[in-house]
Amino acid sequence: MLILSWKFNLVNAIFYLFEKLLKHTCMNRNTIMWAMVLLTTIQCTPRKEITPIENGVIISKAKLNVKVQFYRDNVVRIQKWLPHESDKKLSLSVCVDSVVPLSLHREENKQYYLLASGKIKAKINYRTASVEFYDPENKPILSEATCKFSPVVYESDSAYQIEQQFILSPDEGIYGLGQHQMGVMNYRGHKVLLAQANTEAVNPFLVSTRNYGILWDNYSLTQYTDDGKKYASWWSDVADNIDYYLISGSNIDSVIAGYRYLTGSAPMYGKWAYGYWQSKEHYDNQQEITSIVRKYRQLQIPIDNIIQDWDYWNGAPNWGSMQFDKTLFPDPEGMIKEFHNRNFHFMISIWPAMGPNTEVYKEMEAKGFLYKPIGWAGFKYYDAYNPAANELYWKYLKKGLASKGVDAWWMDSTEPDVVNALTKEASNYELKKMGSNYLGTFARYLNPYSLVMTENIYKHWRKDFPQKRCYILTRSTYAGQQRNAATTWSGDIGANWQVYRNQISAGINHSMSGIPYWTFDIGAFVIGAYEGVFSTGGKNPAYQELYTRMFQLGAFCPIFRSHGSETPREIWEFGEFTQTLIKFDHLRYRLMPYIYSLAWKVTSEGYTLMRGLPMDFPNDQKTYNIDDEYMFGPAILVAPVTEYMYYCPPQPSVKVNPVYFKTPDGKQGLLAHYYKDDKYQILGKEQIDKNIDVFWYTGRPDYVTDSMFSIRWTGKLIPRETGKYQFHMKSFDRKRIILNGKELPIVYTSVEQYTDTFHLEAGKSYDIVVETENRSTGAARMQLFWKTPSIFAKEQSKEVKAKIRKLYLPAGSRWYNFWTGETTDGGKEITTDAPIDILPLFVKAGSIIPMGPFLQYALEKPADPLEIRVYRGNNGSFVLYEDEGDNYNYEHGIYATIPFEWNDQTATLTIGKRVGEFPGMLKKRTFNIVIVEPNKGTGLEITKKIDKIIPYDGEKITVKF
Repeated sequence: MLILSWKFNLVNAIFYLFEKLLKHTCMNRNTIMWAMVLLTTIQCTPRKEITPIENGVIISKAKLNVKVQFYRDNVVRIQKWLPHESDKKLSLSVCVDSVVPLSLHREENKQYYLLASGKIKAKINYRTASVEFYDPENKPILSEATCKFSPVVYESDSAYQIEQQFILSPDEGIYGLGQHQMGVMNYRGHKVLLAQANTEAVNPFLVSTRNYGILWDNYSLTQYTDDGKKYASWWSDVADNIDYYLISGSNIDSVIAGYRYLTGSAPMYGKWAYGYWQSKEHYDNQQEITSIVRKYRQLQIPIDNIIQDWDYWNGAPNWGSMQFDKTLFPDPEGMIKEFHNRNFHFMISIWPAMGPNTEVYKEMEAKGFLYKPIGWAGFKYYDAYNPAANELYWKYLKKGLASKGVDAWWMDSTEPDVVNALTKEASNYELKKMGSNYLGTFARYLNPYSLVMTENIYKHWRKDFPQKRCYILTRSTYAGQQRNAATTWSGDIGANWQVYRNQISAGINHSMSGIPYWTFDIGAFVIGAYEGVFSTGGKNPAYQELYTRMFQLGAFCPIFRSHGSETPREIWEFGEFTQTLIKFDHLRYRLMPYIYSLAWKVTSEGYTLMRGLPMDFPNDQKTYNIDDEYMFGPAILVAPVTEYMYYCPPQPSVKVNPVYFKTPDGKQGLLAHYYKDDKYQILGKEQIDKNIDVFWYTGRPDYVTDSMFSIRWTGKLIPRETGKYQFHMKSFDRKRIILNGKELPIVYTSVEQYTDTFHLEAGKSYDIVVETENRSTGAARMQLFWKTPSIFAKEQSKEVKAKIRKLYLPAGSRWYNFWTGETTDGGKEITTDAPIDILPLFVKAGSIIPMGPFLQYALEKPADPLEIRVYRGNNGSFVLYEDEGDNYNYEHGIYATIPFEWNDQTATLTIGKRVGEFPGMLKKRTFNIVIVEPNKGTGLEITKKIDKIIPYDGEKITVKF
């Protein structure tokens, strides 16, 4: 390799002068840059592969090009491409269209080219084309290892499968990547497949406890692989180049703020959105949903929002019509007006899919805006990548729903999930089958459908309803989606304790991937399927206990929402547990000043409300793998109870083992006949199956058809226990089980089914016939599970469980029990009381928590007097934020902040001068200051023993305790 001559040193100096000139002159930046490039061409002939650019450099080698460019001093973009390819690429996630001009330090030697911004040093190795990143003190941040390009073709799209390997420190923790149901907090030693699916929401952004983040800007199927020791890699299925951003910071918060700098800040919701949301699948008509609204106000249970799920359009052919059916909802405008008069906000479910009877379907179809595959309910999805299709979608949405007064949008099935694909692999397979969208193949644009759809609705809402804050709920997520006022919920989960626990790490990692608003179905979407075990119904006290613990978690999520099917979800429906639900509903509203102030930090500073423990305690490695605790804002540690204490839940069924089956002629297994129709007439194949375990989620075999099939299994069932049994069939399709000539009745029907219980004798042979019929396209399954006498016996457990919770308190702080005021040093595991009406909450010493009055809804009345709880043991601060509550005036500085600072050494609280104002602001108010002690300033209730009552008129005041 040639060594640069003295001329390059001269050029380096000239570049430095050019950058200074750019910073201090009004000369057109493009003029300066063209001059710089021309000078490089003339003077740097000894090393043609080096091309300095604004804030960066391109190094061109015979086999690879590398571009390193700073977007600001702590954000650097790295691109790699083959010589005959290009660095050009459409970015859907990154919305920064120019770099911040920097005076970079540039340095070159025989081995590498160095760029230094003051926050990051990037060294590009000439020989390997790899980049190493260092902090200003030359401490390593991250280093690249190898990269790979492998040719691939999808449809007519010629591209590459790409991979970039990195060298990690063995002791760092890795978080983010969206929301996954793995039950894993720290991704060291794990593989994470990034593909949208129901319950799986992806964001190709991670953060490290070494205070850096990587935004991998690719939209195809992607996998992050970590060996848990030294190496980690990003792999993507379709790309023209490797393209990622390295973000460095002083802590994880600043790294996430860098991500939001690139992809957009999260706007504030109306204050009402931080209150309680009531939903179910679904309210049948106007009378039912209106009666729910009236009852909440009659019972004085705090609530802000009511949700109408699907089928307000009345029938699958009308799916997604964006119109109320007149027989079910005769006066939607009057209904919504009543909701508003009762201080409710109204959200409605909308789909990117539409049925053939709808006007929007017909116009979309005529203009070629619908994808060809027909979905599981006979609908088709529209091309949300197409700007013209988005305009048309908004036209119907505005006319049919927004004009009626709808306040918020629930965008369901935004993967999009065409055929009820339950896995990432299935979603990848089915979406690729759809071929192409407006931008290109689905192989290339697999994951960002929800990003472009939410962006369409948000932009139109801001244009047509400029004085009303937008709120969107969606089942998928992607990098940049936070800028569209979008919350993600965790999808159609089932009701069991482990699934519930998995939501904690899912939600934390979603938040740590830079998208701050997340929620889940309190109570689970289905209670007897998708791993749910409560097929006997929602009145089972074991289910109600689980619901209560899920409700407690929900009260400390960014968005607090109950939803699900099969059983009512209203707060008064839970018998002995209802008062506990009401207690935590009230607590959510008393914490509204704390939550709303932190929501402002989310918008203004890139803050994160639901925080993995490593965000606040990066030096305590014991926090790195904790998957069932988190910080809710800077003050409150939340430790949800994730095991039953009162009522033993039903046990899950198990797959029927092949050892229990014999074919009619005595061989192991069952005789299976697969038919190409749904009437058992056109035989496709006869074979012996070991058991009943059809799971066709990445294509069907050729002995059935993609539009229909039927299967019949026959043989003998020979149990090994005497007693009560029950079959559990995991299938969407019609099915039946005939045992000794008698069809077993179905007692539970949802997305899965249970038969009634029946009695079998050990060793006895029973004739068995199992049939299933399918009349839809795409993914399909038929899996036979059962409960045996041994499983039923476990459900009769009378174990008396202690009402306690073990948890870890991070080191470096003293902690207050929120409920008692007792204090404990951190850095150890403790055991705390956790009966059903207690969610373990601990407050970090040095915290200041504002608590408002009891409310019926978020904007009922100003927070006056405001209780200020101070937790001694360290210095602390908090900024109270207030505004009008539901418009965008805050974007123009129309809001007020009041800073609080606690000096622990002098026992002094300083309430700073109020900054700003807004219409309706309290100019004079009262702060009730409470220094928390055992049994003082604790729990839900308003504190009676106040330390200081402070009249406040907006001027600075200092109070000594």
